[in-house]
Amino acid sequence: MLSRTLYAALVAGAVAGVLLFVLQSWTTLPLIHQAERYETAQAPVHPHSHANEPSDSQLVRAAYTTMGDVLVGIGFAMLLAAMYALSGKSGLVPGLLWGLAGFATFHLGPALVVPPSIPALVLAPLSIRQAAWLIAAFCTGLGLAIFAFRPKAAKVGGLLLLFLPTVFFRFLFSVSGNDIPSPALYALERLFTVYVLGDFLLFWLVLGALSGRLFEQSADFHSDAGLT
Repeated sequence: MLSRTLYAALVAGAVAGVLLFVLQSWTTLPLIHQAERYETAQAPVHPHSHANEPSDSQLVRAAYTTMGDVLVGIGFAMLLAAMYALSGKSGLVPGLLWGLAGFATFHLGPALVVPPSIPALVLAPLSIRQAAWLIAAFCTGLGLAIFAFRPKAAKVGGLLLLFLPTVFFRFLFSVSGNDIPSPALYALERLFTVYVLGDFLLFWLVLGALSGRLFEQSADFHSDAGLT
């Protein structure tokens, strides 16, 4: 079981992590660079404004970002492999469903409360935003688990739990940045949020499908080996 988990997690996590880095390089990183220039110069620039940065510095940043994305992918893949082992179901379709659940738990649900932010925004204190993120992720994960695995009478409670953090933090106690310095930066922030969620949706779909399939293939291999 340990070898199956490690095999699926390492391969799927590495592939999904590299994919995430490629997506981020194409979508979110240019927006971050542009927002950084807004923060320092308060003037719009082109997304590739860091073109004059030394090439060795760019390579170092790219290497660290890739390493971080791969480690995140492996960590999430190990979590998915544990879910396959506990549920007894693996494969392409279960992997996709678990991937969607992971995206909703760790990204979509928290983003409704604490949207992904770019530099130059006035935000709530970091400790408050971190607490809101943790509460949103916990409520989303628990709500999905209740809705998926508990009896019908409890499913309503699961749905209510899904929307509870959004209602509380968005309407009763806001933790997102509302003071946008300019309309251009506001549009940049909205585009950044869409890109972040889109990148992680593809990341989780690939991670879930690949880890589920690899876990299933590993299980079939060990079953055939046991028979012989």
